[in-house]
Amino acid sequence: MDINSQEEAATKWSVDPIHSELAFRTRHIMITTVTGRISNFELEVQTTGSDFGNVISLQLKAYLDSLSTEHGPRDKHLMSQDFLDAKKFPYLEFQSVDFEKGGMSPPSFLGALRRDFKIQGLLSIKGLSRMVVLNGEFGGLATDLAGEVRAGFTVRGRISRKDFGLDWAGVLHSGKLIVSDDVDIVGNIQLIKQPPAA
Repeated sequence: MDINSQEEAATKWSVDPIHSELAFRTRHIMITTVTGRISNFELEVQTTGSDFGNVISLQLKAYLDSLSTEHGPRDKHLMSQDFLDAKKFPYLEFQSVDFEKGGMSPPSFLGALRRDFKIQGLLSIKGLSRMVVLNGEFGGLATDLAGEVRAGFTVRGRISRKDFGLDWAGVLHSGKLIVSDDVDIVGNIQLIKQPPAA
């Protein structure tokens, strides 16, 4: 798929924050999962065509002062220099570089009906940028009561926090890590189609 095709005019989509969430999950002392959310983020997507079969770009900016795990002391630790150093690096960013709609092997006309996709892009946290791959599922299009066209999708991925300089390595007396290296990212996103530029 040529994501740089300009045969059709680009369509801009902006996030509806009321109906979207950006979450992360990690293991605590390797026996349970802790979930955190970033409630303040900007997301813009540009597409061609009638759906998300052709994505030109996806840009995310998430503000860390809106991060919450529902536990104040833990949130304060996450924002400290041990982890995100949010005073120095107040946001994280993601910029897509490639979008691939799910295919079939061997190729089949049924591949056009697939709703899964992969997004490859540059994730920047704490001043470090790494290429990551996110797996997604397109939820479809709908027109709301106000006549606005909306699109929904879910993305998931896993990163190593140490790849981004989040090196804190507390351990229990038993030797178990207090916080796992793997961090799962989940985004449930609803976008609103923007009118063409004048």
